[in-house]
Amino acid sequence: MYTSFLTLSLLLAPVVAVPDRPTWQSSYSVGLEIGQKAGKPVAVFVGSGLQGQAALVKEGQFSADALKVLAQKYVCVYLDRSQTANQHLVRDLGITQAGVVVSDRTGNYQAFHQDGVIALDVLTRQLNRFADPKLVVSTTVSNTTARVSYYSGANGTAPTVKRTVNC
Repeated sequence: MYTSFLTLSLLLAPVVAVPDRPTWQSSYSVGLEIGQKAGKPVAVFVGSGLQGQAALVKEGQFSADALKVLAQKYVCVYLDRSQTANQHLVRDLGITQAGVVVSDRTGNYQAFHQDGVIALDVLTRQLNRFADPKLVVSTTVSNTTARVSYYSGANGTAPTVKRTVNC
């Protein structure tokens, strides 16, 4: 058996995994805790069914770019709004059918709020924007209103959301 130099070098090279698919948390409080420890923003997707997070985008599925950004720069949480246990939290987040809420790196503020479907290019642009570690969030970029959320994170309690209208 003959082994080429290229094959041998590939076998001996260190393996560096670059995740291109996010790991989805089903618990908001667990996702928030992981995000705070890792210093990553949390992207909370709300939908219905097993792959309901993809129904948020008008195109019906995430692009490879969006998945890569989510996998590398966010802690991702999927809340199935059809599950009774999630309905109170989904309502508190201000999502009616499908939507996404992105926290800042501290988990104290909503950086982005979208109630309803969104174009994939807009979602990808917003995800890239709020993944920037230099960005300081002071109010929510939203499709209808500005929101400041005070997440307790203690004992899995739901956030208390203070809503203010954009002026």
